[in-house]
Amino acid sequence: MSIRFVAAAALLPLALAFSDTSPVVSWTSHSSNTLDALPSKFPHSHSLLDSILSSNDICEHDAIVFVDQPYLHASDLRSLPSDTHFARALSSAPSSRQFPYVPNNNPLDLTALLQSAAARCESRLVSFAPGQAGVSLSGGAKHVVSMSFPPLNGIAQERKYAMLKHDALLSTELERLASLFPNHIIIYTGSSSLSFAKRATAPILDSTRNGTASTGGILARYQLLTPGLITTLLVTLFVLVPIVMVGIQALASIQSPMRNELPKGYDASEKKNQ
Repeated sequence: MSIRFVAAAALLPLALAFSDTSPVVSWTSHSSNTLDALPSKFPHSHSLLDSILSSNDICEHDAIVFVDQPYLHASDLRSLPSDTHFARALSSAPSSRQFPYVPNNNPLDLTALLQSAAARCESRLVSFAPGQAGVSLSGGAKHVVSMSFPPLNGIAQERKYAMLKHDALLSTELERLASLFPNHIIIYTGSSSLSFAKRATAPILDSTRNGTASTGGILARYQLLTPGLITTLLVTLFVLVPIVMVGIQALASIQSPMRNELPKGYDASEKKNQ
């Protein structure tokens, strides 16, 4: 019992530390002093993104590509195989940085950040969902490209399936962008704001899977295992339950003196003669 309690006490700060965080990953087609000079930690995702988008050499890129995957977790990226486009792009990039656990407890105004970067670099701001048809891009002008996936929900296997689908779509889009804008920077992150994610109007997964998901159980349609719920379950399972069990065992070990001990000076034969 004591071992479980100690283990729970050690795990709780870890769970709390990683809740309300999202990864921020960035890489470039050419060597970047901005990425190489970034510190290892940031207090909030806004400060990290602002440091990149307001850097001195950000406007030297032909395109700033921002990819938003709402409710993305670091574990989702770790689950990707090494042969995916995401993994290969990171390993082969001249400059890249990974920040797996950046606090994002406050909703970001990502639109304002991108509009500011576009105005500063005199670039055209284009927003679309990966796989969306009819998007017009011109290689003769600088662009700030914003791509937004639908929110990443579901349990582990569903999330991995969605990530693989998204990686294939992202690979196609980034190859097209690289042909138009040879000098580019890519910022990949997960926001906590649904308002930004609602831009993604094009279907990402095939229609047959979407139809199946709508008729499945509640776990297939909603993300029940959120970081907050997981933390609550850990507290209940490893802290409250052991405390209650210890209390019950302590109460059970108390013996009543009236039932188990005879009073001092008591003589049974004397009591019988009376």
